[in-house]
Amino acid sequence: MATFNDINPQLKAYLLKHRLPDIFECIFTALAASKPADPNKFILEKLRDYQEGKHFDLAWDSFVSRKDLPSRRVFKRTFIENFFTLEDLAELRYYFYFQPSEEQKRLAAQAYNDALLKKHFRAWLGFYNRKKEKRRKALEEWRRAVQFHKHKLMVSTFQVWHAWKCERYRSQQVLAAKMRKICLQNAIYTTFRAWQQVTKHASDTNKWFKKYEILNSDDEDEVKDKAVGQDFISKLPHKASNRIFSFLNVLDRLTCSLVCRSWKIMVQDRSLWTQIDLQRIKDQTTDRLVANLAHKFRSFLCNLNLRDCVRVTSSSLRYIGECRNLQELSLSGIKQINADVVNDIGLGCKNLLYLNIAKCHFDDGVLRVLARHYVNIQYLSLAGCTGFSTAGVYYFMVGQGLHKLFHLDISGCSQITHEGMRYIARGCPLLHSLALNKLAMMKDESLYFFTKYCPNLKALHLRHASSLTDTAFMYIADNLPRLKTLCVEGNHNITGASIKMVGRGCPDLVHLFIIDCIQMCDTGLKGFSSTRGLRVVNLGDCIRISDHGVRNIVDGPSGPHIRELNLTNCLRVGDTTLFRIAQRCQSLAYVSFCYSEFVTDAGVELLGNMQALRSLDLSGCAVGDAGLASLGNNPNFRNISLSECNQITDVGIQKMCSRLLLLETLDISYCDNVTDYATKFLAFSCRELVRLNIAGCTQLTDTSVSYISGGCHYLSHLNMSNIANMTDKALRFLRRGCKLLQRLNVTVCPAVTYGAIQRVESGGCVVSHSIDVKEMKLGPILPLSQTHKRPMSVGYSIFPIPNHA
Repeated sequence: MATFNDINPQLKAYLLKHRLPDIFECIFTALAASKPADPNKFILEKLRDYQEGKHFDLAWDSFVSRKDLPSRRVFKRTFIENFFTLEDLAELRYYFYFQPSEEQKRLAAQAYNDALLKKHFRAWLGFYNRKKEKRRKALEEWRRAVQFHKHKLMVSTFQVWHAWKCERYRSQQVLAAKMRKICLQNAIYTTFRAWQQVTKHASDTNKWFKKYEILNSDDEDEVKDKAVGQDFISKLPHKASNRIFSFLNVLDRLTCSLVCRSWKIMVQDRSLWTQIDLQRIKDQTTDRLVANLAHKFRSFLCNLNLRDCVRVTSSSLRYIGECRNLQELSLSGIKQINADVVNDIGLGCKNLLYLNIAKCHFDDGVLRVLARHYVNIQYLSLAGCTGFSTAGVYYFMVGQGLHKLFHLDISGCSQITHEGMRYIARGCPLLHSLALNKLAMMKDESLYFFTKYCPNLKALHLRHASSLTDTAFMYIADNLPRLKTLCVEGNHNITGASIKMVGRGCPDLVHLFIIDCIQMCDTGLKGFSSTRGLRVVNLGDCIRISDHGVRNIVDGPSGPHIRELNLTNCLRVGDTTLFRIAQRCQSLAYVSFCYSEFVTDAGVELLGNMQALRSLDLSGCAVGDAGLASLGNNPNFRNISLSECNQITDVGIQKMCSRLLLLETLDISYCDNVTDYATKFLAFSCRELVRLNIAGCTQLTDTSVSYISGGCHYLSHLNMSNIANMTDKALRFLRRGCKLLQRLNVTVCPAVTYGAIQRVESGGCVVSHSIDVKEMKLGPILPLSQTHKRPMSVGYSIFPIPNHA
């Protein structure tokens, strides 16, 4: 067969132009791979598809379907070339394929011309822009020069005007100073003349009274000494005498004002009557006394406390409206509170900020008056008030007043319905502190209203709200990110999961109280592992909490800053917790491990090295003499409780008390191994003791009381009940040595007689006893005091209320 070079060149071009070798290769490959039943029909279909343009880019597998596609070429490339005997087919194909056509040449020339045109246009445009920028800069420099010239002219003109203005101002100042001097001299002259006349009149009056007293006195020298104020209180500075009279109640002050004229002047000082506390004399407070005090000191009375003054009626309460500057008022426990009284007080006392009407029985009219006239009130206590209804609570939302409330206490108001809670929440959007204690039937939705409409809540108290579930605490975690105080007590529905969410949703918590929640476990305390602001933690009676749970708080960022920690009745807490506390809680001042059976001497020895610790409660723990000896390493202890620690003996108390010279409160009740030998070292080492509890120490005798009366002269509270060896001799020792004793408990002391108790009470001490006065027939029946009961848990109150409340 002839070679490809010997055939006609036009035929060569035709073969290459129409790609017949490639088409043959595609058809042969498809026939070999697909194996059609009718090869002729198959070839015609593929050629027709190629003519219609369905296979523009030919490859060796273009006519093969995807399912029949082989992994590699069926025919080698040289097979087709040898089949057509085309030795230089590759070179000719390259030549015909890459030889440009006429159209391509025309397009290339046109692109070249366009590129040259763009290049020249850009060059011309750059030249034009540079010329334009040059003109702009010249114009800008001209404008700046004109502006600089104007500014320079303005500065020179302003300097001239400023100099003239300063000179004129100095002349005006000199003239004003001269006028002020003249006015001041005239005012001083006028004031001095008026003062001179008043002083002269007062001096003449004083001389007349002195002369009258001297003429009408049997002993002229004695009256003269009294007239010039020779008693030691009159000689004291004004601040010192005021400080002395401030410790007296209202009746004692009024009695002192009758002693002499100098005492009357000192007692009537306004600083003593800005705060009047009648709760201390509630049994002697009458309508006449309240009316006289309110009328006489109405101009500067700011704080009035009438709590539990049951003898006061509405007739005298109306006079409180005359006290225009009254800011704090407590009427808790007064039964005769009605809308008229509250209306008179609200109209007169526009600056009233604090109102306590807890435990008062009133109707909806009082709430209507509060919502109408008490616009500036910030603290309101309705605790224990069951007379009003939900209709009265509606005034919280629609009235003009009560919208500025910061603190609200509706504890024990169980008659408020679910809708009433919504009214309160809508009407008091600025609440910072809310007390919802003793609301056993309160639902989760009621608490949701407060979390939704009161986003500024910082203190929330939920004591004995036993119907709340985890849903309510989810509302707290989601809507109250600013919460700082949370108090929950007596709720058996909440679990550790909800408390964990509260810890994560309220990162600013400072005071945490979760008391007597039996389902509270270690999981709930994990949420507080990242809280930084915790200062007070109370987990009393949460029996499921163990060392692992407490460690989440102690090892967190707030551990070094915790001040108070209460783990009363946390039975699973042991020495491991004490070890972590000693390492981390260097600021801890008050801690309680009551009835924690796993707390032993090994853990207590670590607490003795915490110099910041002030108060420690180890009642019912397995503590012995070794632990007590280690407590003596901290001389800063003020309060220690070791009740029912039966392992301690006289040796341990001796080692502990020998170095605790500043101890003020000690409880060693029901410690059976303590004898008189221990009280000897206790009394002569801890001379600053104020409160002492030795109840149930059966081995103590009258000798112990003799030691206590001889060394503890500042003792004010003493409990020595349930000691059979105590006799009247012990009470005689107390009367001689403990002059400041205020309360004494001798319950279940069979050897103590009622005569000795009466002699102690004659000195002003309140004695609790269990002697039946009826059978003795010694006089009127006296109220018997209740037997001393030890509390199961300790709670703290952080609710922001004034001191008298």
